[in-house]
Amino acid sequence: MNISRLIGGIIVGLAFSGSGNAQEGRAVLYSPSMAVSQEKIANPQLVDDSVLSFDNLEFDDGGEIVSSPKNAKEETKQPPQVPETLIVEEKTEVVQPLLPEKEEKKTAEGQSLTDALKAKEVSAPQEEASSTSETWINKLKQPLTTIGSSLVSGESAKSTLENLINDSQTEKKRSNASVFDISGIMLRMSPLQADEAMKKRGFSKVNQEYDIPNFIRWRNEESCRNNGVVGYERVENCIIEMAKKNNYQYIASTKYVKYKTKEEITVRYSSNFTNNKAYQIIYKSMATDIRSTSAKALYLRNIKIYDFWKLVNQKYGAPDNQEDITWGLGGNKPTLKASTGMLKLEDPMLRELDYTRMSREDQLFMNTNLYSF
Repeated sequence: MNISRLIGGIIVGLAFSGSGNAQEGRAVLYSPSMAVSQEKIANPQLVDDSVLSFDNLEFDDGGEIVSSPKNAKEETKQPPQVPETLIVEEKTEVVQPLLPEKEEKKTAEGQSLTDALKAKEVSAPQEEASSTSETWINKLKQPLTTIGSSLVSGESAKSTLENLINDSQTEKKRSNASVFDISGIMLRMSPLQADEAMKKRGFSKVNQEYDIPNFIRWRNEESCRNNGVVGYERVENCIIEMAKKNNYQYIASTKYVKYKTKEEITVRYSSNFTNNKAYQIIYKSMATDIRSTSAKALYLRNIKIYDFWKLVNQKYGAPDNQEDITWGLGGNKPTLKASTGMLKLEDPMLRELDYTRMSREDQLFMNTNLYSF
């Protein structure tokens, strides 16, 4: 047994000699269980004195060296140590993902990537608000005095630019009087439609007037006299017959009365050049015309006036012009005007259109060159 230990010592000495044959001999003579400790043997700084002790070596029947049970237990307990140089090289080879610092901190605390993105979206509006805190956008919510406006002073200076902008953008709504009606009669209704509306409200037709445009009347009069018609009545009858024949006579106005409530409505129409449509509706109530000065008369008159304005407010709403008490879009558009016991709904545009068409018809009839310059 002493001879085998001596041979093992010679083999170990060849391993430290550094020759190529010795390296090959080490690979052949060492068992696979000793491959883990080869790095310790290759690096003399990591080898302690216990490795050089031959008392821990044992040999089997074939003459191969096996590790002692004591060394086997130590190897199972402690993993093989890797040189520090190799650890540095592995760290340099690892490619780390390019993530923001905030996300790296959150993921390091155990937060998932989706939670980190959601938290970032929630914090984004706050960051944008802070980014505009020192700009002109934030100044819109400040009073004019803080901005330095010298044009506004007193109580008006307390208003903000934001309120002024909103007031300028919002247009004041005005009533469209073309959709208003008085007792069921609307503008641009025909005489037949007005008659039906008045019958439903209990009104009776008491008067209806017909008319002929003046330039048509004068034309017919000249034609009648040229044909030998003499006398005022005969000429007038001739003018009307010619106007009816050519469809120039039209219903000019109609008056309706409701005697029980002392109400009357007068409707005026345009000519046949605009299809004989209603352009003015006038309503009058005689209930407020109480002449007596007794306490009972004053009481009844005040009740009638109060009920009248109450119904006007319920039906048409607040007037657009409270001084004149008018509703409408202004200009030539339809308007409604009210006073105590009276309503007047009118369409100036239709009346003007009627005059324009009659003027064109008159120019076609004249068609004479009276001037030579």
